[in-house]
Amino acid sequence: MEEKIAKPEYIFGKRTLIELTEANLGKEHSFPFIQLYVKENPGTEIIEKILNKIPSFVQVHKVNVSKLDSLVPGRNHQGIVALKVPSKQTTFDKKNLEEFLSERPGTFLILDRIQDPGNLGNILRTAECFGITNIILPERESAGITPVVEKVASGALSFLKIFTVKNLANTLELLKENGYWIVSTSDRGTEDWSKLPDLNELAILMGNEGEGIKRILMEKSDFVLRIPIHGNLSSLNVTVATGIVLDRIVNRKSG
Repeated sequence: MEEKIAKPEYIFGKRTLIELTEANLGKEHSFPFIQLYVKENPGTEIIEKILNKIPSFVQVHKVNVSKLDSLVPGRNHQGIVALKVPSKQTTFDKKNLEEFLSERPGTFLILDRIQDPGNLGNILRTAECFGITNIILPERESAGITPVVEKVASGALSFLKIFTVKNLANTLELLKENGYWIVSTSDRGTEDWSKLPDLNELAILMGNEGEGIKRILMEKSDFVLRIPIHGNLSSLNVTVATGIVLDRIVNRKSG
C-alpha cells in the first residue's frame, strides 16, 4: 500500500509522552520524536523519567512556558512538547482500504459519527489495548484525528491504521464482500456473544454518542448484540460501551 509523507507535528502531555517513550524503548530506528521541549526546572518525576529513557539522539531543549505555549497554542502541554519524526500519514482512504483488505488484516473497529474528541481519543486507546488496530471513520460528522484526540489517545495512534471513508454503508458492503461479518449493538440485540465467528473475521460497529448507529448501517449488520444493563439508566457512554464490547468479544469463551 502506498503511503504518503505527512508534515511534522507536535505531541504533548506527560502521560502521552511517557507512554510513547516506554512503548518504543529499544526501537531507536523508529522512535516517534526527534526533539523534546521541556519547561525549565520541570520538577516532576514523570518528565525526569522521560528524559532518562529517551534515546541519545533526541535533542532536548529547556525553554520557558511561553515557548511551549507557542508550539501548541491553547493546549494543556503540562510543560513538555515533542516534535514528531516526519512520518507516514496517520490516516488512509477507501482506495488504501481496498488494497489493505487483500492482506487479510484482522479485526476492524468502525466508528459511526463519534464527534467528541475526548471520546474518540479514549476509544482509540481502548481499541489498541485490546489489540484492535484497524479503525474506520467517516469523513464527515466525526471528530477526526486532531491534536486533542492524539493527546487523549496517549500514544495509541502510533500503533493504529486509521481509514477515513466517504460512505460507511458502502464500506460495510466492501467488508462483507471480503469475508467480514458486521457486528453492532442495540438494546434490542438478541445474538449470543459466544456464537460469533472468529475474531479476525469481525468488523465491530459502534455508534454516535447521542443517536447510536444509523439505521442504514444497523440494517447491514450480521449480528446485533445487547450489553446487559441492570441499573435504572438505559444507556452507556460510547467509550465505556466500546470497552465492554471489545472485552467481551476479544476475551470471549466459545460456547
